[in-house]
Amino acid sequence: MVWTTYAGEVRSSRRLGWRIGLPAVILVIAALSMAPSRGTVLPLRADGVMVEPGGVVATVPAGSDAAFVPGSSVLSSANRSDPAVSAQIDDDRRWLSDGDIPGHGTRYHAMSERALLDLRALTSPTGALIAAPVTAWRHVWPRDASFAAAAYAVTGHDDEAADVLGFLARVAPADGEWEARYLSDGSGPPDDRPKQLDSAGWVLWAVWLVSQTAEPDVAAEVLEDMRPAVIASANAIVGSLEDDGLPEPSSDYWEKEESELTLGVAAPLSLGLRSALALAPQLGVEDPFVWSNAARRLDEAVAREFGAHGYPRTLPDGGADAAVTFLAPPFAPSTPEVSAAVRDTEVALRVPNGGHRPGEAWRKDVDVAWTPETALLALALAGNGDRDDADRLLTFLDDYRTPLGSLPEKVDSEATPASVAPLAWTSSLVLLTLAELEDGLPVVPAAD
Repeated sequence: MVWTTYAGEVRSSRRLGWRIGLPAVILVIAALSMAPSRGTVLPLRADGVMVEPGGVVATVPAGSDAAFVPGSSVLSSANRSDPAVSAQIDDDRRWLSDGDIPGHGTRYHAMSERALLDLRALTSPTGALIAAPVTAWRHVWPRDASFAAAAYAVTGHDDEAADVLGFLARVAPADGEWEARYLSDGSGPPDDRPKQLDSAGWVLWAVWLVSQTAEPDVAAEVLEDMRPAVIASANAIVGSLEDDGLPEPSSDYWEKEESELTLGVAAPLSLGLRSALALAPQLGVEDPFVWSNAARRLDEAVAREFGAHGYPRTLPDGGADAAVTFLAPPFAPSTPEVSAAVRDTEVALRVPNGGHRPGEAWRKDVDVAWTPETALLALALAGNGDRDDADRLLTFLDDYRTPLGSLPEKVDSEATPASVAPLAWTSSLVLLTLAELEDGLPVVPAAD
């Protein structure tokens, strides 16, 4: 139907062109290309992931009517008289008890517990954290892995946080310019997708957060392993800045090629430089003047250029974007301007099912909620003290988990979980939001 309508409108514009000329045709087609589209939403690929005896991870098909043994990632249909099955259940329960479950005792306890167990299942013994357990998602995104390391750290699972960052240390580029994603065996990228500047910022933040929250011996190990990557990443961010203090255009969390600078790149790079500055004394970087000078220039440019327009996706009027959350706690100290922009963005990006799309400029599937963006807004609202609104978004995420309790990538226009599940990024963000609401999270300080 969409194609028929579009084709008919193009034919009409061609007839119109005979009368008013080619410029009018171009304007009409341009307007059509900007119109929202319902697109095609992938149905739910899996209800979740299970762990078989011996630690083998497998997907559970959508619509399977399966259930888990409580406190584990073992299906209730497994033979519990098998010692290996019992051992796996005990191992999951022991692991949970060794850390914290944010939201314990609240309606979110089950969501939090499943998010932790799903993250564990998505993390290989080598520390490779895959984004989701199917097809093209079975790769390691530095961004997703960084959020997982942070979630592990704030829930008391320091070893897993160190493992995830250890994998990143092994694949870290010498020039600090991270690939968009890596094969889970650490052998390199899966394709020729362009590099993403924002990855450097997320990795630096994760290292800083783990250094703040992990046990001292684990933190020291992480800092030693990640020192070369931290220095290279910070230098790469400095090298990306242009005369106006802002970085060059790059792909960001929308995973698409960009010709204009987005807030989704500028904000994480600000976060990364501030994180590097905070880490400098622990890393033995005696005079990080270049980093501090660049951090001030970048922060001033973000406030001057993006802040003057209400923090849009692109300058000057690229519309509201969930990336504004990257400027809010725990990523930066709270300011009235950013807090107001977060609240405005939450309203602007809300879709009928109660979740949120990535941005106003997102033209596909305009009635579909993306759970990472919804969770990012929940985290920022929690960090700004807007507890009721954060709770509303957490309730949405809790209500639309899969039948096995995992967090999907999307909730479609029919209010049904869609695409892949579990999604590591959303699982991590839910855990971070619940931790923020309970005890608060460390906030990366402003550049001096």
